Formats: sequence, C-alpha cells, structure tokens
Amino acid sequence: MATPNARARQPVVKSSPPAPQRGGQSRELLNYRLGERVGQEELATIYRATHLTLDRPVIVAVLRRSDWVSVSRFQMAMKLGAKLSHPNLLPVIDAGHDEHYGDYMVTPKLDTRTLQEVLASGPLEPLIGLRVFVQIGQAIEYLHSQTIVHRDLQPINILVTPQGAAYLSNFSLAASPETPDFSGVHEADFRTVYSAPEQDFTSNRIAPAHDLYSLGAVAYQMFTGELPPMPGTDLGALATRNPALAGVERVLARLLAPDPAQRYGSATQAIAAMNQALRALRDEATDDMQESRWEPTAEWLDNPLELAIAERIDGEFMTKSRARADTLHRVDAIKRQLDRWSRQGFLRRPLLGQSIQPEQIVSYNLYIYEVRAHYERRTAPQPRQTLYTGKPIEPFARKAEVWEVVLPEYEAFVDAAAEQVPLPGSRQLTVCPDCSGAKKMPCKSCAGKGSVGRTRKVTDSDGKSRNEPFEEPCPTCHGYGQRECQRCQGHGQLLEESIFTWSRFGKFHRNEDDLSGLHQPTVERLAKPVFSERIDPYDGRWYQVEPLKELLEEALKAGGEDARMLTAELTIRGVPVTEVDYRLREKNHTLTLVGFENTIRGDMTLVDVERAALYGVILLLTLALVLVVVLRLI
Repeated sequence: MATPNARARQPVVKSSPPAPQRGGQSRELLNYRLGERVGQEELATIYRATHLTLDRPVIVAVLRRSDWVSVSRFQMAMKLGAKLSHPNLLPVIDAGHDEHYGDYMVTPKLDTRTLQEVLASGPLEPLIGLRVFVQIGQAIEYLHSQTIVHRDLQPINILVTPQGAAYLSNFSLAASPETPDFSGVHEADFRTVYSAPEQDFTSNRIAPAHDLYSLGAVAYQMFTGELPPMPGTDLGALATRNPALAGVERVLARLLAPDPAQRYGSATQAIAAMNQALRALRDEATDDMQESRWEPTAEWLDNPLELAIAERIDGEFMTKSRARADTLHRVDAIKRQLDRWSRQGFLRRPLLGQSIQPEQIVSYNLYIYEVRAHYERRTAPQPRQTLYTGKPIEPFARKAEVWEVVLPEYEAFVDAAAEQVPLPGSRQLTVCPDCSGAKKMPCKSCAGKGSVGRTRKVTDSDGKSRNEPFEEPCPTCHGYGQRECQRCQGHGQLLEESIFTWSRFGKFHRNEDDLSGLHQPTVERLAKPVFSERIDPYDGRWYQVEPLKELLEEALKAGGEDARMLTAELTIRGVPVTEVDYRLREKNHTLTLVGFENTIRGDMTLVDVERAALYGVILLLTLALVLVVVLRLI
C-alpha cells in the first residue's frame, strides 16, 4: 500500500480519518494509542502507536479511502498479511475496525526504510543487492507455493534494515483464492514500470511469471540505480558500469523477457542463477568461502538471525561454520566425506559417496531460542471497606493508576509472593451500608422493642400451677431497643479504598528454526551457545526473525492480561547443517550432516541392507541353535 513512482497509480481520496492528535493529545484506537503520523500511502495513513496493554511500540495503518475496491484491497491485505508466515514477509499482528477511524492494520515497528528511499542515493553495492534479491526472491517463492501472486512488487513495497534484512509488504493487489473481483480496477491503479507487460486485471491470466518480471525490474534498479527499461528494450551493457555485473546482465535479461515462457521457471531458479553470476565477487569479499571452487549445486544460506544481529552472534561460531561449509562445498568433498563415513561403520552402505549423485548441497546455521522471562502482575483494583478510625483523608487526591504505584525494588528474576496493595488516592469515606449512617441498629435479640418475652411458673390459690408470660428489659441492649453498629463500630462511616494484588513470577519459553526433516535429538545435542544476554523484548530487531518473533510474542502474552514482562534473558544455541539432495536408484533422497562433527543422518539408503539382512539371518539361526541345545539339555 505504497505510493509508486510517477508512472504508477494516482488515487482519488474520497475520505480521510481524523488525525489522531488534537492539541498535542493522542487518541486511542481500540487497544492502541496513536501517536505521530509518519507517512501516507496509497490506501492508508501510517501512525506510530503503542499497544496499551503490552506497552509495545507498533505501526498502525488506517484506511483513508472509502470506495469498495479500496476497502476490499485493504481487507485482503489484512488477511493475507496475518495468515502468511515467512521471515521476509512483513507480518500483520493485528487488524480490525474502529468506529472512529475505520479499518486499521497493525505491523511491528522495525528499523527499516523502503528500498525506494535507499535507491534515491544511487545503486546498491552488488553484494548488498544480491542479499536483498535473494531474500525477496525467497519470499516470492513462498507466496507462489501458497498459490499467491503478489502483483505489486516494487521498491516502495520492500523494507530494508541497516543490517540488510529485507521484507516484502503490501498484499493489496495480490491474486489468491480469496481475491475479490478487481476487473473494474483502472489500469492506472496497478501498472508501474515494474509490472510485467502481460499483467492486467481484466482476465484470469495470473501467473508467477508476473512476479519474476517485477523481481528482475527491481533488481535492475538495485544494480544500476536507474528505472527499469520498457519491456523488450535492450538493457545495455551492465559490465561497462561494473565488470562484476557481466553475469548479472544475463540473469536480468531472462527475468525481463517480454515472453513469460522465456523467464525462469521459479524464483528459486533465479536466485541460484544470480548467486552463480556473483560468485567470483563473493569470493573476493570473503576470506572464509571460496565459492568459485565449490560444486555448482552448492549454496550457503544466511539465516535471518545473522542478518538481524550479525555483530552480536559469537564470531568464532560464525567463522567455523562458514569454513565448514566451504570445505564441504568443494568439488567431490561430500563424496569423500560419505566414503569415509561408510568405512567407519560395519552396517553402513559401502562407498556411499560413489553410489549417490548429489543434486543440491545447501549449508546454513540452525538456531534454538530460549527466553527466561520475568513478569509483574497487578490485578484490576477491587473495592475494600475497613473501619474508619478518624484519621484525616487527603482531600482531592488524584486516584493513581495501578501501574503508576511505586513498589519495592527487587533483583531481576526474583519472585515475590502475592500481596494486596492499596491504590493511592482511592481512599474515601462512605456511609456504612449496615446502619445507613445512623451508627446504631435495631437490636436483634429484641427486634428493637427493648424487651424480651419470658414465662414464669406461678401457683394459683387453688393450688394449680401455670406458666405466666411477662416482659423484661432486653439483656443485650438493656432496654434501649438499639445497639452500636458492629460493622462501623458506631462511626456511621467506613473507609473505602481500592486494592490490587501484586506479585512477581518467571516463566521459560523455547522455540527453534524449522526442524522439518532433521533429527531433533542430534540437533539438540550438537547445538553450541552463540548468544546470551538480557534483552529488550520490545526491540524491533528481534521481530525480524520469525521463530524469535513467535517466541517473544508468546512470552509477552504468557503473563496474562494483567501482567507485564519486566525483563527477559535470551539464550541462542546454534548448529551448522548441510543438506544433500541426491538420487539413488532413480529415487530422490536427502541426508544431512549436522554439527562440526558432521554427524550424518538420513533414511535407510545409508544402510547396507543386504549385509544387515545376512547378519540378521545368521543371528536368528544362532539363536535357534542355542534354543535347540538348551531344550535337549533339559
């Protein structure tokens, strides 16, 4: 939902929500306090905001157009942004409708700029451009795997952090199974210089090739600093600008081919081609990886965590893991490693490295995240009435908010048992509800009469006995019919104040990168500590990594609605992993080398089945023979 360049759509604003600041005062939108307005996009006005309960900074986009197409697009962007989950997609963490402002959407507050702002200073360094290209390409590949085509890939919809992490945003023009009918949308509302020439909204011709063209157009601007040329126009010799871009020119030419059939079949293919095109440049920029000596199918993947906090991860771990990958990626290195492994086990498939044909080798670091969180709970205030002793009450004292009350300081991660705390400024006198301020109440013993009925035995003159009723003063109230109110003890008033319950407690939370297809016990055993610090759980940099974002969001909610996180200690453990996709007997398989020990895990193709079967038969025959001997001895 960003305003494109001069050739892009020019919206007509039909209505705008009121500004959130009047006279310097912020306004509230359901669970959020809106602050400074930081931008205006095609569909929405953007504000800095704070989540009222979690006290967490966020960004809120408020829809500023009222036509049905804009509303439909905005609502679709809400749903897709909340449903999709990928490290390089800007997540939607909340959305809804406010009676005062209308539709709104909430995203994390990250330290980012749009790629359009970055490119205003000129082209990117080739390796930085490659990094952005790879991340956005991976996001596009994920979208296509979910049968979604973005259709609005351009620099203003790409956010970049100072560390080089990139996020794709704005699903307001996406084509998905949930897409409403946009056939009435005018061409000026969607066509930009980054749009594929065949892309339109008047037909159902929606294909991933549209996004691949746009990816190429964005890449052209990243590497040259110029807007992409018209479809079918010669790109010019990029190598004359920078000799290192000779290979990039071939990749861009294919991505920007006017005929969709001539483009790459997927974003993954485009990423592999771009990595190969800049492999020599990557060799020059790094001392620990010489990619020109690698297998053509070998690839190193940066973990999103390494882009977010590269300077804070243990340097020795990073150096060793990259050196390990460089060794395993060399030509025939995997085959030699597997042959050595075969010789070290009796039941392992002999000459495994010679038996298989690696089709892809990918190395990366996998991380396990653990958060030790400590919370303070302050419950909603409840009224409490106590005896008024005549102590003066401070007049006109402002009633404090629960979280304004200053409480004793404790060391971090020290628990405190629940205790009740009075709320300053909440003390007031109230009429005793039992005596209604009269200070006295009817005596319960005599029901307020002052006397109680008794009977005594008397004997008449004829000698007969009978019981005679009579009245006597009530022994409880001594004939007054009233007694002092027990609740207020004769004051007629009670002291009423608000109290809340306060406590401190800790919880432990854990998450990890995707372990699909990996042997989890091996990963756990071989993971090494790479980071351990006290962190600010609201710092946007931690939300750039999906598993860590999920972990912190879980930790922030875990205390409950009436609790806040006081402090959090984050521990990260890492383990290097190399995945090898290979073919054996015309079937596809995958094995992994885990840790610096290169522990190998895979399926039954790693086992010498014939030898295992033979020795299994021998074992069974031996057991049968022993059983026969034992039976004969018996």
